[in-house]
Amino acid sequence: MSKLRVLMYHKVNISRRDSLTVDVPQLKEQLMFLKKRFHMIRLSELVAHIVEDQPLPEKSLLITFDDGYVNNYKLAYPVFKELDIPFSVFLVADFIGKKHLYDGELHEFMSEDHLIAMQDLAEYGLHSNSHQDIMNLPENLWHSEVKKCKATLENLQVNIQPAWAYTYGSFPRENAGLIEKLELALKENGVACAFRIGNRINRIPLKNRYLIERIDVRGNQSRWRFKLKTRFGKLF
Repeated sequence: MSKLRVLMYHKVNISRRDSLTVDVPQLKEQLMFLKKRFHMIRLSELVAHIVEDQPLPEKSLLITFDDGYVNNYKLAYPVFKELDIPFSVFLVADFIGKKHLYDGELHEFMSEDHLIAMQDLAEYGLHSNSHQDIMNLPENLWHSEVKKCKATLENLQVNIQPAWAYTYGSFPRENAGLIEKLELALKENGVACAFRIGNRINRIPLKNRYLIERIDVRGNQSRWRFKLKTRFGKLF
C-alpha cells in the first residue's frame, strides 16, 4: 500500500529554534535528508490524485508551511530553490502583506509580490480568513468563513489550490455530525481536501480527504526525532 507523508512547518529564522521555528541550517539539513529518501510532490499533484484519481508516486512527501510569514520567502525559499524542492504555503487571507501581533509577537506576512516571486516552486492553499479557530465560530458561519477566505485568495495572481489547513489543527474530533457539517461547508465552496495535524503517515487511498494528517516539524526537537517522525510517524 502506498503512503503519503505531509510535513508542516511554520517559521524560519537565521539561528533561532523553537516549537514553531527552524533555523536555516536545520531546514537545509532536513530537506537534504528528505530528498534522498522520498519523492517530493506538489500540492496540485495531491489535489489531482483526489479529484481526478491521478496516481501518486511511491513514498510521496508534501512539504507545507502555515500562515505565510515573510521569512518563508526571505529565508526558506532560497533553500528550496538551491535544492530544487517544491513546497506549499497555507495562507491566511487577511494577513497578506500585513504585520500582525500574533503568538505574542509582531510578525510580517508575505505580500502578493513575494508569493508571485516563489511560484516556480511554491503553491498556495487556504488557511482561514483571519486565523480564527473554526471551532470557536458558530456552525452557521463556517460556510461564509471558507467562502470569504477562498474568494480573497483567488483574487491574487498566484496558484491557489482548493486545499484547506485547519487553524490550530482544530476540527470537531469526536462529533461525526459536526465533522459532516464542516466537510459540507468545504465541499460547497469547492475545497477538495483539508489537513489536520495528527503526526501520522497517510495510507493511499486516503480514508478521508478532509482529515489528511500532517507531521509537525519542531525546531526544538532533535535530529533523530525528526528522522523518526518522518520515517514512521507518531510512535507514542
